[in-house]
Amino acid sequence: MKSLCAKEGVKYFRFHPIRHSGASIMDGNNVPIGAIQRIIGHENRKTAEIYLHSIGDLERDAIITFEHARENSHTDSHTKGNQ
Repeated sequence: MKSLCAKEGVKYFRFHPIRHSGASIMDGNNVPIGAIQRIIGHENRKTAEIYLHSIGDLERDAIITFEHARENSHTDSHTKGNQ
């Protein structure tokens, strides 16, 4: 991944945090643990449960705040002229 990022000129990143965020968002929106488990590819349900419970309410609230801000940032002024 480091060489791919360097080749494309982007800052190095890993997919694991993105995967974790997606699972946490699904969990926060009441997606059943079995579905999350299959989506993130954990064979063992307990692993998926540990994975999801590794963040607390403070982090969940931060994710909710981020999602609301992201949704509210897309106004007509951003899309005018792009049609």
